[in-house]
Amino acid sequence: MIIVVVFQRSMAVLVLALTWRSLQILLGQGGGFMRVLTGKTVIAALAVVALSLMSVPAAHADSMSFNLTSNNLGLSGSAGTVLITDTATDQVTVTITMNAGYSLKLPGGDIAFNGPSGLTAGSVSGVQGTAGMIGFTGMSFQQFFTDKNISQFGNFSFDFANVKGAPKGVVSADTFTFVLSASGLKADQFTGVAVHFCTASGGGCGPQTGFASNGTPSPVPEPGTLSLLGTGLVGLAGLARKKLRG
Repeated sequence: MIIVVVFQRSMAVLVLALTWRSLQILLGQGGGFMRVLTGKTVIAALAVVALSLMSVPAAHADSMSFNLTSNNLGLSGSAGTVLITDTATDQVTVTITMNAGYSLKLPGGDIAFNGPSGLTAGSVSGVQGTAGMIGFTGMSFQQFFTDKNISQFGNFSFDFANVKGAPKGVVSADTFTFVLSASGLKADQFTGVAVHFCTASGGGCGPQTGFASNGTPSPVPEPGTLSLLGTGLVGLAGLARKKLRG
């Protein structure tokens, strides 16, 4: 699905590069066989790309972005973002990016989710992170909870907790990524997240820790506007054809 969308978006960029002004210049050049042939080629290309764009599904979300704007320490602004992306059938990748002045707590920390179903302790793989310039892999969650209360934010359906396996002395991360797998799992099923954070960047955590959660989640949908663009291109091809005949 993602590969198809990337191709169709690339086609859209290519078509947009051929502006109406460029088409006017092309069709406004001298007459003759080459003008007619070139004009027909442009019209055919517009029609093919238009049909391709009109076939793009509009309802599915490839990813969900959660902005961690609420916390239990009374701090203003956002602590970071959590991006959940479809990466394979029944599989999503979770990418947590903490903002400057914050980091994700690893040992004793929590990453909790609402929305999907069927997650288990064995759903996690590919855990990796960074702290400053240091990247590290091979970590794992030591605890897993269901229906876990996360501070003032209430209960969350699934909580992956207590990350171990980071380099010695690293107890927090600036970025953190892992894969979740479960039957039928998709990014647009997620409705809420909460994380355990530290009030300092880098791997040393401190000086305080707290919990942060999202406001309204932001879906990143397959754009229905691509279908509208396809419809517009059909009209553009019609105008070009009329001008060519004239």
